[in-house]
Amino acid sequence: MNKGEIELIIEKKIRKNFPNSNFSIKNTSIKHKKHKQNISGEETHFLIYLESYKFFNLSKLERQKYFINILGNEIINKVHSISLKLTTPNKKNI
Repeated sequence: MNKGEIELIIEKKIRKNFPNSNFSIKNTSIKHKKHKQNISGEETHFLIYLESYKFFNLSKLERQKYFINILGNEIINKVHSISLKLTTPNKKNI
């Protein structure tokens, strides 16, 4: 599947704000097409995995707030759901 406009913007924001981090973005919109409350479009649901040293000393909630702030309204207002898995690198890898 080709990356859409929203996915490309998310990727650009991650690369800019989390250089040298491991991440993946999965567009899961196809799984939600038949849901009654689904908004129309090809980019409505995303699952984002991001591993970054920037998350050290941040709680799960603080990590999510930090990341959502980086995405900004440009993304938040265009999608129905974003699931986040925000982690720190394994200490053994330091």
